[in-house]
Amino acid sequence: MLIKGMTPQEIRVLQEFRRMTAETLPLAAIKAIKHPVGGGDAPALSLIQKGYLTVDDGRQNFTLTPKAKEFLAYDPKPEFEEATTAGGDDAENDAH
Repeated sequence: MLIKGMTPQEIRVLQEFRRMTAETLPLAAIKAIKHPVGGGDAPALSLIQKGYLTVDDGRQNFTLTPKAKEFLAYDPKPEFEEATTAGGDDAENDAH
């Protein structure tokens, strides 16, 4: 499944930043990410072109852009959770 025009490898790179709770990762960490297919630094380099990452002059450290932070902040909830929450809010509003 592609999200916002990204490949699964690109999404995995961004998820690694979230998992490591880091805004910058070294090239070695990017290359160490396990992908079922593909990998290496290619997904990170394509994320630079798409505006999700920046890289230092030596191409050794990759940093999240505001666009990437916005993408990582998105936390979709399954529909049944939203329905449960909505039902709880109605009951809470009725009590007031």
